Amino acid sequence: MVSIFTAGGVIIDNIVTADGLVRQQVMGGNAVYSAAGARLWNDHVGIVALVPRNYPSQWLTQLKHSGIDTTGVSTVDESVECSEWFFYRDDGSRVDQLHGAAGCLEAFGVPGPRMTRAQARAFEAFLRSQAPTGSNFGAFRRAHPVLPDHVPEAYRAARGVHLAPNGVAAQQALARELCGPDRTITLDPGSHAAHWRTSPLSELLAGLDAVLPSEKELLLMLDAASPEEALRALVRAGVPVALVKRADAGSMFASRDASGCRRLPAIPVEVQDPTGAGDAFCGGFLAGLVATGEPLCAALCGTVSASFAIESFGPFQLLGASRAEAAARFRTLARQCELPDSEQHLATVLTGHQTP
Repeated sequence: MVSIFTAGGVIIDNIVTADGLVRQQVMGGNAVYSAAGARLWNDHVGIVALVPRNYPSQWLTQLKHSGIDTTGVSTVDESVECSEWFFYRDDGSRVDQLHGAAGCLEAFGVPGPRMTRAQARAFEAFLRSQAPTGSNFGAFRRAHPVLPDHVPEAYRAARGVHLAPNGVAAQQALARELCGPDRTITLDPGSHAAHWRTSPLSELLAGLDAVLPSEKELLLMLDAASPEEALRALVRAGVPVALVKRADAGSMFASRDASGCRRLPAIPVEVQDPTGAGDAFCGGFLAGLVATGEPLCAALCGTVSASFAIESFGPFQLLGASRAEAAARFRTLARQCELPDSEQHLATVLTGHQTP
């Protein structure tokens, strides 16, 4: 029985790191990474998503074997030929929403697995210049948003739901349909953050327990002078917890029960690929919030999940991480952040939700 599920995208990633390392055809998507982040802490995690008929079935099987319930993954009878490319900069920023068909890197003349910075910039320009040669995951997701009807009946008793980036109207529909007194709902606006300016915040926040944008997204959502001001504005508008993800600078949140903003550091690890870190954070945060109701504990769980996500390409190392190592990282961070009753909170997260 699923006690937590995430709803959003399942795609194929291609990554060019800041130092030129290339990884092609990696399982990705915000629903995948957020489910993996929650699975680090909870044994009963599901995923709701739509995939094209030619999506690699072996990855979905591997996801299931890694402990994610895939009952909520539905197949749409159309194909997607072009997967997404991500280019990272030295400052941690990312260029995305560029798509190419299989073999496009080889057609450009760089077989990989590494390229120089000049080659990376040239290849990025090459992708921008290419006329569309097939459907891509961006268009697929816009045409097929995740909606309430896609949530399996077996998931309807779940205690926690994370709404990963999706169309704003679709996220609102899911929040309205799924909200209830015994369910925790978190939301990441993602690339749709600017569309939040088109509706009153009180309407967009209805039914949500936490909103978890990146710093760039937060400032797109609100006309605020600083992230702190924006977080406080979200709380005043009605959401119990507003948190901003700040990559290697950690995170910061405001809550209804606290007067100021609380900052948390990131966990220093060797970064292989930052893709999916924010989504993994969201999944870990939800697991912690469902288990304890304590935003600081939830943020620590999210930080730990994100630390595992960035140590490898794709979600499967995170899905294979041990709870013992997760607990060790949590304890170190809890000491830094002075989380009251940290051992009790950790025990609740680790044992309180092993059965739904």
